[in-house]
Amino acid sequence: MQQGLLASILLFISLLFGQVSASEIQPNFKNSLLNDQQLKKKVEKLHQYLIDDDTTTLNFSLNRLSMPQQEAVRFMLLQHIEKDRLVLSPAASIWLKEQLTLHPTYTIKEQGDGYVVTKLAFDYSSIAARVLNEMKKNQQVLDFILAAEEKRLILSEWLTGEPHQVRVRQSIVLAELDSLTPEALDYLVKQLTDDAVSVWLPTTEVMVRLAQVSKDPGIYKMLWRMRTDQYSLGELNRLSTLAPDAFATEQLMAATKNPSLKQSAFASLAQLHPLPQEVQHFLLAKLDHIQDGGAVAMHLANYGHVSWLESLVSGSNNVRKQHVKFALSQN
Repeated sequence: MQQGLLASILLFISLLFGQVSASEIQPNFKNSLLNDQQLKKKVEKLHQYLIDDDTTTLNFSLNRLSMPQQEAVRFMLLQHIEKDRLVLSPAASIWLKEQLTLHPTYTIKEQGDGYVVTKLAFDYSSIAARVLNEMKKNQQVLDFILAAEEKRLILSEWLTGEPHQVRVRQSIVLAELDSLTPEALDYLVKQLTDDAVSVWLPTTEVMVRLAQVSKDPGIYKMLWRMRTDQYSLGELNRLSTLAPDAFATEQLMAATKNPSLKQSAFASLAQLHPLPQEVQHFLLAKLDHIQDGGAVAMHLANYGHVSWLESLVSGSNNVRKQHVKFALSQN
């Protein structure tokens, strides 16, 4: 006996004995439909109609199916489309949008520990919505890349507007910046760095990504002036793992200008062994500061630079000597 016939008999028996309502089916019946080999072959044929842009034949073939087989096939077809991530033609896209106007009929109950949930058995419209949203985002990705490469994308316009749209567009920027050509990336960077006074800046997350990809000192300078959050602190930690790379070390020193980051930056610099010459000169100057010198001396002592500090005790700078002596006394 074919599985499709068996599924129909199961549904008839359930209805006859009042085990389900006219729109409710049992889990075993749903599974029998989804595993029916004849229905799976039907799905493959309908899928080919969609690829061939023959939506007329597709709809005709679907509508000829009896219920609930039709809903199961529609559901499996939408699953197939979502899994394959096909680039759909305009005609296929219109067909997909039409699925949003349809309302799945059959429901199924899922029971758990003390609860019963009724849900759609074949929720193909939700799959259609996800596929359309993904298609829309893919189109926005292309729009972003083309506009940037053609030097007509204005970041301040792209990243402002309705909150949901901005979140989607920001995710595109974060994901696609490293796919741009150096010329396109430079075009975006200069929109921020060429203004003497920036009245608009993207989020810290975007600034961090832009800094990472471009390695532009101007972007980093702006980043270190922004309010500290998880993204700027994360970038500081990332740079710490790259030191003593020259560019990373340069940015760690620059980050000390941010009051919220400077102690972490000082600590990262003090952990370098041996200290690069430019870092030594930088930290020596900081040891002479009344406000920062004590903290710098403590970081150096804590991270194994006691010998160097001891060599500085005999110097003539009283502020430096005071900071160094205190740090050594605490070590």
